Amino acid sequence: MIPFARRSLAIRTAARLRVLLALAALALPAMWLLPAAQAGAPPGERAVALGPSLDGPASASEMEAFLDQFFAEQLAEEHVAGAAVAVVKDGRLLFARGYGYADLDRRTPVVADQTIFGIGSTSKLFIWTAVMQLAEQGRLDLDADVNTYLDFQIPATYPQPITLRHLMSHTAGFEDRGGLFAHSPAELAPLGAYLAHNIPARVQPPGVVSAYSNYGAALAGYIVERVAGVPFEQYAEEQIFAPLEMRRTTLRQPVPEALAPALSTGYRYENGGFRAVPAAYLRAGPTGASHATATDMAHFMIAHLQGGRYGAARILEDDTAQLMQHRLFAHDPRVNGMAYGFAEVTLNQQRVLKHNGVYPGSFNSILALLPEHGVGIYASYNSNGVFSHGENLLRAFVDHYYPADAAAPAPIPEARQVAEQLAGSYRSTRMFETTFPKALALFPGNYADIRVTPGPDGTVLTEGLGPQPLRWVVVAPRVLRLAGGELDSYGDLVFGADERGEVTALYVQNNPYRAYVRVPWYESARFATLLLAGCLAVFASAVIGWPIAALVRRRRPQARAADPAARMTWWLAGGAAALELAFLPGMLLTFEEAVNFGASPGLMAALALPVAAGALMLASLAAAARGWRSGRWGLAARAHYGLVLLATIGYTWWLHSWNLLGARI
Repeated sequence: MIPFARRSLAIRTAARLRVLLALAALALPAMWLLPAAQAGAPPGERAVALGPSLDGPASASEMEAFLDQFFAEQLAEEHVAGAAVAVVKDGRLLFARGYGYADLDRRTPVVADQTIFGIGSTSKLFIWTAVMQLAEQGRLDLDADVNTYLDFQIPATYPQPITLRHLMSHTAGFEDRGGLFAHSPAELAPLGAYLAHNIPARVQPPGVVSAYSNYGAALAGYIVERVAGVPFEQYAEEQIFAPLEMRRTTLRQPVPEALAPALSTGYRYENGGFRAVPAAYLRAGPTGASHATATDMAHFMIAHLQGGRYGAARILEDDTAQLMQHRLFAHDPRVNGMAYGFAEVTLNQQRVLKHNGVYPGSFNSILALLPEHGVGIYASYNSNGVFSHGENLLRAFVDHYYPADAAAPAPIPEARQVAEQLAGSYRSTRMFETTFPKALALFPGNYADIRVTPGPDGTVLTEGLGPQPLRWVVVAPRVLRLAGGELDSYGDLVFGADERGEVTALYVQNNPYRAYVRVPWYESARFATLLLAGCLAVFASAVIGWPIAALVRRRRPQARAADPAARMTWWLAGGAAALELAFLPGMLLTFEEAVNFGASPGLMAALALPVAAGALMLASLAAAARGWRSGRWGLAARAHYGLVLLATIGYTWWLHSWNLLGARI
């Protein structure tokens, strides 16, 4: 899922660490500080070979001034230690430069043709290029059942088989999968073994909706391995990197010794400073393990913009390269879709094909092509691993070189009625349906629900699409445009409907990687949050109130001795409530690590707390039965205990709904 709004690092970092009720925030002490002077190019930095003056973004000197100013501001404002950028046009490298530092301790500057950054999921473009190479050779059929090429079987959950076209458009119908990363190379299994033992559930028929899938991309990479007879990283070296003279690019984990000295450190900005992030290793390597220089990625862009050709070398036939840029799938004709591995977006009326990549908490990258102009831009960053860095660059680049004016949208006459029809909560099709990370939908950020609320003036307010609520105008039936006439990165919001005309889905024009499906109110994140808040308040009243009541009763021995069943009930139920309250902080401390790296002892301990609480509550029921039958409980005690019992039932349902009851990992 890829966010498309400009979003500050501070907001995004806080959002990822904030849980429902803002119980806590995690932060580690800073180890490095980046003075303001470091935001620009360090002394001794140089521009890499410049092409001739060309049409559009043609002047190297003008681009140097523009990008120098942009990165000086971006590194300072978005807290980035170092970055590299490359721009190509008409088959030539127009500009490339590094900014900031690859190593803050050693004060090592970023150099565009030398410094190696992790590029994350931008690596997937190598997978799709490899698939198309083998397809044009007749060794792969894009429409064949992928099980044809595998040494294990994807379950036949639906009658329709999954094909390579489905994998390339992210429409295979897989749920999302966590635990993608490992702390060391020793934890990595062979790609085929990893895929065979970690098949995600199929939750949609293939070809129906897009839902970005790392597993699906890895499956395509493994199919390349199977057909080519060599590991994917070797195939990429021989068939992509070598002909494109990408000499400082690798998919191997860890990075080969010959390249390791040029590898940038990854950083996370916290509490006013930078700390180094330990290297992460990808279990599904082809999907995101690449490390490359900006100039190497420039060669890759040139090949895709020049019909598969780079200099005298060719990695694709012209027809194949052109096909990869054609739309393969879209949820609706009014929104952008997926090309063959590239995502389509429209910025200032310009068609852009792009892919982003991110490592947890550190590296991130963007590669964007404007095919009609023969222009490509690539950038990589070594800090905080958020998509917004690259998206902000792309937005600024297009605004600068392809400016456009946007008039304030005019609402249609029936805007108010349409707005009422659109109201509700919409959930991303990129979801964890069967495992504990499903709860990410309750966090602000990538998996959050989008809530649509009609305004009294016929406008529409959305929450969850960006860091702040956004106001939209109804410009056509089931079509919204951002109010005010601003040029935004979302594009229009388009709503899908069933054959009865009932609104069922929301599509963001510039986010073809997913759709948003309308959910009933009782499945919405808002209702879940309210229910959780109510349950926690009741548990808190038991944990705090009942011990206080016990202390008061110490001054009334007669009352204390009269009802031992009540005392037992209070202590059992209070203990259960305490465990329920302890669960969320426990999850907070383990959740992010578990989503990225898989289940841990800490996570398993946290998931055990509600189970233990349930056992205590069942025991309290037996004691409560005696207390109720005795007739010695007052009305207030009966009401309070009944409320605690109801809260326990509601909380158990809540945990089950979000895959947090037991070890659903």
